[in-house]
Amino acid sequence: MSVASPGEDAPLVVLAGPADSYRLGAFRRAAASLGASVVVVGDRPHPLDGAARHAVFAPTCTTPTYTTRDVLAGLRPDAVIATDAVATVFAAAAGTAAGLRSNSPDTAAAAGDKGLQRLAARRAGVRQPDFVLAGGDHDLATAALAVGLPAVVKPLRLTAGRGVIRVEDPLDARAVAPLVRELGGHDTVLVERFVPGGEIALEGLLDDGRLHALAVYDKPDAPQGPTFPETMLITPSLLPAAAQRRLVADTAAICAELGLRHGPVHAEFRIDDRGRAWFLELAARTIGGRCASMLRFRRPVGGAARTLEELVLRQALGLEFDHEPADAAAGVWMIPITHSGRLVAVEGADEVAALPGITEVVLDVVVGERLEALPRGDRYPGFVFARGDDPAEVHTALAKAAVTLRLVIEPER
Repeated sequence: MSVASPGEDAPLVVLAGPADSYRLGAFRRAAASLGASVVVVGDRPHPLDGAARHAVFAPTCTTPTYTTRDVLAGLRPDAVIATDAVATVFAAAAGTAAGLRSNSPDTAAAAGDKGLQRLAARRAGVRQPDFVLAGGDHDLATAALAVGLPAVVKPLRLTAGRGVIRVEDPLDARAVAPLVRELGGHDTVLVERFVPGGEIALEGLLDDGRLHALAVYDKPDAPQGPTFPETMLITPSLLPAAAQRRLVADTAAICAELGLRHGPVHAEFRIDDRGRAWFLELAARTIGGRCASMLRFRRPVGGAARTLEELVLRQALGLEFDHEPADAAAGVWMIPITHSGRLVAVEGADEVAALPGITEVVLDVVVGERLEALPRGDRYPGFVFARGDDPAEVHTALAKAAVTLRLVIEPER
């Protein structure tokens, strides 16, 4: 077992997720700041957690393929947290079995299904693109014509833009169907009308059904296809306050329809040229990758700023969770993989680190490594963080970083 600041009366937190998760270290540090003991449930052995317990996590699972009673035998956790999307069903099952305030496993599974999210948004009356859930016997050319072109084809349960492809005509839709179904591991895929424009995201925390908005991010230069890599996130958003309140209300309504009542929520919307928000998708987890480290929150009375992970743990443990932003503006640029191949060099990293406003450059790749671009890829090679007096200053810093740092990738032959 992995224990942080052990004490006889210390709360016990179970962290569930892949052994190579970006998020595990951040949640460990948050647990340590609260004096909690930690048990890690991973998908495989990890050198830092030789005594960790292991379960099977798969993005296509709708119910756990393991017995939570066996995995957590002898434990009486005070909170069970999924560090990543693939562990949300397990965390819900474990929390429910332990009698904690938790979403049910069925609810967690539904929240991870883009098709069920679409149906929930329809019931809630939330604006969203026209869509078709196309089963294995459904011709995607017909589905694309039904929703209108251009369209976007998506697997139901993948994240980080994996398998998401914009198509311009019916034949394109038919051509990408085998790949999207292969990547998603499911015959049914989502086909929806493409909404041009910008993008915005909401970070929230559900506490007994009430949604607390923690941050709203703008996504400058949001991708328009054919694939949809994450690029920049900047907070606070420049969207008018009334529009931001509408996003929160829409997200809360969809969560209620899905049955979500507890824990973190990350929701994404498109903003069209008339300023209208269109719901895209949500996840019953925190923002992915290392992006959460851009967020800092003030404590009620002095002390170091709180992290997003600390707020999530405090809510799960029934503690007060203040969420007033501690910074004027902050942002992150997720370094994209433009094409698949072998990484030959990373150029400009030192220059980026010296740019005004840039606070950190994190690279998670090594020269010689093979990188996979979207739609097959499922990771980002690094992250660049910035802080400033306002969102425009942060955007300028990250935009300079984006033209300075370059991954030299030798294309595959």
